Amino acid sequence: MHLGIRLRAIALASVGLFIVAACGGGNPTSNVKEGGTMTYSLDADAQTLNPFEVGDVSSARAIQFMFPNLYQADKNLNIVPDLADGMPTVSSDLKTWTVKIRKDAKWSDGSAITATDVVKTVQIQANPNLDTDASFDWSPLTDPATGVTAKDDHTVVFTLTSPFAPFLAVNLATSIAPAAVYGSVDVTKMRTFEQDHPTVTGGPFLFDKRIAGQEIDLKQNPNYYGGKPHIANIVEKIITNTTAAAQAVINGDVNWDPEINGAAIDTVTAATGINSYVYADLAYYDIRFNDRAKWVNGSKDTLFGDVNVRRAFAYALDKNSIVKAATSGHGTPMWGDIVPASAYYDDSAVVKYTQDIAKAKGLMDAAGWTVGSDGIRVKNGKKFSGKFFVRADKPQRVKAVEIMSEQLRTNLGMDLQPTPTDFKVFYKPIQAGNFDLAFAGWGLALDPDDYTIFSSDQIRPEKLASGSNWTGFVNSDLDAAIAAQRTDLKPTSAATFAARKADFAKIEHILGDNVVVYFMWADNVGQAFNGVAGVQPGNNNSLNYADQGRNTQIFSAWSLTK
Repeated sequence: MHLGIRLRAIALASVGLFIVAACGGGNPTSNVKEGGTMTYSLDADAQTLNPFEVGDVSSARAIQFMFPNLYQADKNLNIVPDLADGMPTVSSDLKTWTVKIRKDAKWSDGSAITATDVVKTVQIQANPNLDTDASFDWSPLTDPATGVTAKDDHTVVFTLTSPFAPFLAVNLATSIAPAAVYGSVDVTKMRTFEQDHPTVTGGPFLFDKRIAGQEIDLKQNPNYYGGKPHIANIVEKIITNTTAAAQAVINGDVNWDPEINGAAIDTVTAATGINSYVYADLAYYDIRFNDRAKWVNGSKDTLFGDVNVRRAFAYALDKNSIVKAATSGHGTPMWGDIVPASAYYDDSAVVKYTQDIAKAKGLMDAAGWTVGSDGIRVKNGKKFSGKFFVRADKPQRVKAVEIMSEQLRTNLGMDLQPTPTDFKVFYKPIQAGNFDLAFAGWGLALDPDDYTIFSSDQIRPEKLASGSNWTGFVNSDLDAAIAAQRTDLKPTSAATFAARKADFAKIEHILGDNVVVYFMWADNVGQAFNGVAGVQPGNNNSLNYADQGRNTQIFSAWSLTK
């Protein structure tokens, strides 16, 4: 939920346990170079510098140096304290969360950061009248105004309607703004308030000046509670051409490029003297089957309502070669909806389908689909024929669908016609439940919680008029595991994590065994830097935590080498 960017990350929900974690990293202080200006590239100018209005990636990157988080992600994507003084304590009924605020934190105007700032920030984010493109969801609270209170200057109390284990990552990992500045603003007019120049901030760097369309300049916050930054200034330089941005890092004109992908990955990783980390993105792609017996409008039997047909689909494909061809080698094949870099990932839980055409054919035979005279399977006089929807504006996805369609026709006798569709109408048949299969992309929130896309009470349109579960798949064991991971709060952080990881393992196994969807890949993304020290990658060389404000303390630990 931080900064309104709904991307999946990993959290440790905890009860009553204080955790100390290293948030930065780098060389011992005596060997660190002080001062200098770091140039950081943005692929577009920030639309806003108001923390309540950020709904785009460039704005999130621009503002991340200036505002503190209540909780943040560490390098391995566990949720740890930032402005908070330790992990939350949770009441015995699991509905009251208490957070202590550190006493040494100050805003840039010298005033103390207190519980009032946290309360007012949450109340503004939760206000249904807030005019914003950002995405804030405080629905777990009993009330958007009274569900969060200040017990004293350094204690905040959150009251929930029911136990909710993802609350730490989904809600408490959020940026905090000064109540004295934003608290009196009419929320219906928030969009235009301090859009270009935040006057009071509390992160490791402070706003200095802005040249629209060219750069945003920041200066060191000498009184930052996380420690005075080693770097004196940051110039956020707008470079809209991603190839040019990558080349600027290689040339030494830019110190940090937060997003390299596609062919730029090959260029940067081949360059000498450049540091780069390439890793699987936290978003992913999959094939959404219509798992119902019939289309919702009743006009047609679905092609994939039988689990044996879905398993045959999986066995008939060579996923690795498809992903490599579609992404030019810049994708990581997925077998579940939790990336391998996640602390919650369990390789033994996911079900991997190695290509086995004989097995695939046997499963289709068992499902009653026999090969017709033209090579296409037939059952009860009807051909196994349907449309394979894919967004027309996504060439990698279109290529993947074309390859899969050919393999499935050749290997299995499925006639699945690639159907590139304009984005404006792509979702209509899928959300209505009148489709067979579609290639979809997913970018989710700060927790592996997959309730909205896989729980049967979220099925659209039968259960909800709006929503993201289009599969129609109903399984009581899956529902139970999804419900459990949302409520499994234990007396310690370690116990909570272990319980939820076991729940997620059940979810992943059920999804894979039933081929509820066919997971495809996560894009490989990367960050590249030149002349920056103190950078610590996490699991699988991931720097996801060092992006879009997921961790702000690390920036005070970075330094320049020249």
